[in-house]
Amino acid sequence: MRRTVRLIAMAALVAGITVGIQATPSSASDQPTTRTIRYGSYTIPAASGENMGMLKNKLNLWVSKPCTNCYITSMTPNLVYADGSKANVADGPVLHHMVLASQFRSDPTCGSNLLGLVGERFFASGNERTVISVPSGYGYYVGLLDQWNLVYELMNMAPTAKTVYIQMTYTYRSASSGLKPVRPVWLDVDQCGDSEYTIPTGPSDTHWNWNVNVPGKVVAIGGHVHTEGNGLRIEATNESTGRSICNSVAAYGESMDYIDMMTGEPWISSMTKCIANPVTTLASGNVVRIHSIYNNPGPSRGDVMGIMVAFIAAS
Repeated sequence: MRRTVRLIAMAALVAGITVGIQATPSSASDQPTTRTIRYGSYTIPAASGENMGMLKNKLNLWVSKPCTNCYITSMTPNLVYADGSKANVADGPVLHHMVLASQFRSDPTCGSNLLGLVGERFFASGNERTVISVPSGYGYYVGLLDQWNLVYELMNMAPTAKTVYIQMTYTYRSASSGLKPVRPVWLDVDQCGDSEYTIPTGPSDTHWNWNVNVPGKVVAIGGHVHTEGNGLRIEATNESTGRSICNSVAAYGESMDYIDMMTGEPWISSMTKCIANPVTTLASGNVVRIHSIYNNPGPSRGDVMGIMVAFIAAS
C-alpha cells in the first residue's frame, strides 16, 4: 500500500499536482440515505491584475467516502464558504474542475496510462455543478477497502483571497438493497492527458473515438465544456449504428451567482444530461464518438475541455 501511495505521489508530481491527504471514515445504511461531505478548506490566492488566483491541479489522497458496502445513486457537487453559502463567479471563486477517482480500480479508458495511477474516475464537475444520478435499481458500488482520491482546480477573480470547500452531497443505499452495479467510463477529447485542448476562432467540432471495452446498458451520461471559448454542447454518437446517444447542452447565466463579477458576462450554469433505463445499449467493438462543439468569438485558445462520463450496467 505504501508503494502505491508513493507511485501516486510520483505521478502527481510529474503532472504538476500538489498532494495532500484526508481521512476516510464512512458508514453504511439499509435505507436510502443522504450525506454531505466537505473537502477542504482550500484558500485560493487573490487575483492580480488580469491574472486569476489559482490552485492548479492539486490532489488529495484518500478523501472521505459517504459509506462503505453501499451503492451511490446520486452525487451533487458544490463550492461553498464555511457558512454554507455558495461560492461562485459573482463574488470571485470558480470551481474550474474536480474529479473523484477510486484508487484500487482500473480506469476503463486510461488504466494503463500514468493518469491511471489515480484510479477509476467516477465523477467530475466543472463550475456548472451538474448533479449525476442513476435510474432506480442501479448504483455505483463502494466497497470496504475502496479508497478515493480527489483532483481539483480552483480559481479566484476577486482581489482578495477566498477560503472555500468542495462540497459533495451523496445519496446511497446499502449493498443489501440488491441494486445493479454501474461502471463509469470517462470520454475525453484529450483522453489520458490534462483534458485541455485547442480550438480555433469561430465554430469548431472536435472529435475523440472510444472503441467500446465496457459493453452494456448506458443508464446515465452527461458532459462538460467551458465558458471560455463559448462552449455550446458535447454529444456522444454511436458511429457503428449512426445514432446519437446523448446531446449535453450548455445553458448560461440561469441565476445571478453565474454572472462574472469582472465582466458582467454569464458563465455556464448547467449542462443537460441523459438518464434512462437504458439511454442506449453498447456492444463490444462499437465505436462511440464524442463531439465537443464551441463557437469561439476570440483568437485560438488552448485551455478548453470536452468531457463526458457514462455509467454503464452489464446487460
